[in-house]
Amino acid sequence: MDMADDSNTIIRIEKLGRSACDHCGEVLEVSEFHVFEEIECPVCGGIVTVPGRFGNYFLLTELGRGGMGTVFLARDAQLNRLVALKVLNPKYGRNPSFVESLLKEAKAAAALNHKNIVHIYSFGQENDQPYIVMELVDGIRLDDCIDPDTLQSEMGWLDVMLQMAEGLADAERKGVVHGDIKPANILMDEDGNAKLSDFGIARIGGGDDDRILGTPLYIAPEKTRGVKVDARSDQFSLGATFWHILSGFPPFPGKTSKEVVLRRFENPSPDIREYASHISGSTAFLLKKMMATDPDDRFPTFEAVATEIEEIMVELETYEIEEEERRERLEEEAHVLQHEEMKGRVLVVGCVIVATIIGYIYLTWYR
Repeated sequence: MDMADDSNTIIRIEKLGRSACDHCGEVLEVSEFHVFEEIECPVCGGIVTVPGRFGNYFLLTELGRGGMGTVFLARDAQLNRLVALKVLNPKYGRNPSFVESLLKEAKAAAALNHKNIVHIYSFGQENDQPYIVMELVDGIRLDDCIDPDTLQSEMGWLDVMLQMAEGLADAERKGVVHGDIKPANILMDEDGNAKLSDFGIARIGGGDDDRILGTPLYIAPEKTRGVKVDARSDQFSLGATFWHILSGFPPFPGKTSKEVVLRRFENPSPDIREYASHISGSTAFLLKKMMATDPDDRFPTFEAVATEIEEIMVELETYEIEEEERRERLEEEAHVLQHEEMKGRVLVVGCVIVATIIGYIYLTWYR
């Protein structure tokens, strides 16, 4: 099945002759249908998506597509488990040096074993197409959560940011740089656990690179200059990512990639409170420091970033508790005042009634 018209992006998928219905198990003849086409089971009437095959994996549906390749929901035919299978565009498979570099980076990423990092199971090639097999995270991507019309929860997103900082701290200790942190690479499962995916283009810490890898909206300034990068470049991208999520607007807007890149030099470390006034000064300072133009002006490590986030969360929680206690005191004082006011009204009414009775008796007695 051709995934695109460009020969550099065509992913070759083997069509199946027969496939079992997901609902009733009936074996269906599917050779005349396209891969991922939805058909109706003639036995139970259920809707079935026609799978394809890629090496030892059955492809069930497409999860997403990017510049480097396509991610599929797949089933491992040998282990019978669901995985996320990223198949890179064929042009990468035709570049031996890239494949060797990717294999090295995939091995480094596979050594990471942290709850907030998507695990890499294996790496290989099929029909000269490199692929990476990853842990499947059933949830949403953070780029689907960006909304400029919704007031975002500062505390809630700080918790997600803390999870990312802890995962990246583990990668930093092992010398692995992600290289492309952005909202689309952060996944949230149904229990609120965040996982960073796509370490496939991660570089071993401290490597020199004359290419601009990463997404222009979130890329660190030093990467655009082709100079030596380390975990502090990931720190900049993480800060820019959550700047975008919390405010609903990108920190460095522009119509072209070049304009977006230049903005970070023209307007370094923008203040998020210009777009989201509800954000605390502490969080604004955190993002400003993470997104400093000079890497030396950022936090020294991701461990330091995590510590700072924890302190801000305690500060905000303390403030919320104090605000709740203040509201309760005000409500109690208002209740007391209302009660006293009611007592006063009752006394006045009582006096009026007594005066009326006395007046009536006086007029009746002396008339």
